[in-house]
Amino acid sequence: MKRIRYLTLLVLLLGSISAGAQSDFDPVSPDEPGVPPMKLEIAVVPAEAGSVSGAGRYAEGTKVNLSAYTNTGFHFVSWTNAKGDVLATTASFVYTKAAGHEKLTANYVFDPTTPAEPVEPSTIMYYQLQLSATEGGSVSGGGQYIAGKQVTLTAYPESQFDFDGWYDGSDCLSTNRSFSYTTTAKHKKIDARFVFNPDSPNDPSEPTLRPKHNINVFANEGGSTNVSTLRLQEGATTTLSAQTNTGYSFVGWYLNGEPLTLLTEFVYTVTTDQTQNIEARFEFTPDSPAEPGMPTKTKHAFFLMNKVTTLGTTVKFPIYLSNVRTVKDMTFQLSFEEEILPNLQSVSMSERATGYTISCDAIDSKTYVFSFVGGEVPAGNSAIIVFDIPVPKDIITGQGYPIKINQVTVTEENGDVTTGSTRNGRISVYKRGDTNGDDVVNALDVLNMAKVAVSRSTELFIKEVSDLNDDDDINALDVLGVVKIAVNKQ
Repeated sequence: MKRIRYLTLLVLLLGSISAGAQSDFDPVSPDEPGVPPMKLEIAVVPAEAGSVSGAGRYAEGTKVNLSAYTNTGFHFVSWTNAKGDVLATTASFVYTKAAGHEKLTANYVFDPTTPAEPVEPSTIMYYQLQLSATEGGSVSGGGQYIAGKQVTLTAYPESQFDFDGWYDGSDCLSTNRSFSYTTTAKHKKIDARFVFNPDSPNDPSEPTLRPKHNINVFANEGGSTNVSTLRLQEGATTTLSAQTNTGYSFVGWYLNGEPLTLLTEFVYTVTTDQTQNIEARFEFTPDSPAEPGMPTKTKHAFFLMNKVTTLGTTVKFPIYLSNVRTVKDMTFQLSFEEEILPNLQSVSMSERATGYTISCDAIDSKTYVFSFVGGEVPAGNSAIIVFDIPVPKDIITGQGYPIKINQVTVTEENGDVTTGSTRNGRISVYKRGDTNGDDVVNALDVLNMAKVAVSRSTELFIKEVSDLNDDDDINALDVLGVVKIAVNKQ
C-alpha cells in the first residue's frame, strides 16, 4: 500500500465544562442543625430571554452564587427582589439569603442586533467583488457583498512603485489609493495598477522582488482568529486578531511555540523564516465574573470539521454532536466568511436526530442562528445535520476560510437548560493540482506527485487536490494531469 502523507489543519479540543450541582439541605447533617432551609426562587422576565442558576433551598445567611445567561437577541439588565429593588446589574453576583421564602427576578430587554425585521436568508443575494494587483503592490477590500453596499478599497504600493489607479477593464475608476466603491448586482473584478518608479530616474534599477512565505495562523479550543493561511512577501505586514469564546480567556500569541505577544490584536511583520506558525492560545476560565460558564451536569460538545477542496466544488459540511445524555431543543450560531456562504436550502437532519422543526435566522450577511425544536438526539457521537457550501470559482486560493460555532443552548431530557463546548472548523481552498500548497502549479508539484506515485516520502502533500481522476489513488494518471495543468499555466 502506498504511504501518503496528508497535509491537514488540526484544531485541538482542550478543556471541558463541568460544575457540580447545588445540594439540598440535609436535616440529619450535624453541620447544619436548627432552622430548616427556605426556598429561593428565581424568575426570568421575559421568560424567553435567558436562563439562570442558583435557585434552591438555603439557610438564612448562606452566600449563594447567582448567574444569568442571555439568549440571542436579548440584553441582561438587573437582578431585583419581590419589592422591585435592584440588587445587582451584573449577570453574576453573590446573594446573601434572607429569612423566609424569597423570589428574585433576572430582568432582560429585547435588544436584537438589527432593529429591522430580518430578511429570509434565501432571498439575500451576494455578489463577488474580486480585486487584483499588478506587480508592485497589494490590495484589500474584496469579498462578497449585497448590491449597493459602500466598500472601501485600499491599495498598498511597495518600495520603488507608485499607485497608478483602480481599473474596471479600461475604465479608470479612481487614482486614489483608498476610495469608496458602490457594489453592483453582478460579479465584478477590479484591478489595482502600479508602475515602477525608481528613486533615481537617471539610474533606474530593477524592482526588488522579495520571496514569499506561508504563514499559518490558528487557534486552540476557546477562540478563533481573523485569518488562517496567508502567503506574503518578506517584510510585508498583516493585522492578526483573536476572538475569545464565552467561558475562556486569551493567553497570548505564540510563534513556532514561543511567546510572541499578549495583545489580542497586533501587526505582524513577515520574517525570513521559512516556517511561521502563529497560534492564538486560550484557557478555560468558567469562574470569570464577566462571562460565567454555564454549569452543567453533563457535557455536550458541538464540533465542526476541517475540509480541503478546490475551486468550483460543493462541500458537504456536517455538524457533529457528542453527548452522553438525550438532547431535546437546541440552538447555536454559525458564522461564515463572506467569500464562502452556505446553501440554507440544503440543510438536512441525520437519522440520529428525529422530529425536529428547524428554523434559521440571518443576523447579518454571514451569521445565522439555527433553532431545533420538538425533536431529540439520543446519546452518541455523530453528525446531526449536513448542509452544502458552494465554493466559488473566483475566490482566493491557498488559504483557509474559517467557520465558527458559538452561542450554544441545549435543553436536556429532564428540562434543564445548559450549554456545551464548541470547536470551530474551516474550508481550505487550493488550486487543482497544487500538491504542495504553495498556490502555484508547476514543476515542483509534478515532482511531488512523482515521489508519492512511487511510494517515496515527500514533505508536503495535499491528496484532496492531487487525485485528479478521483479514483482514491495517486498514480501515473494523476502525475500526467498535473503536468498538463502546469504546462497550460506557462
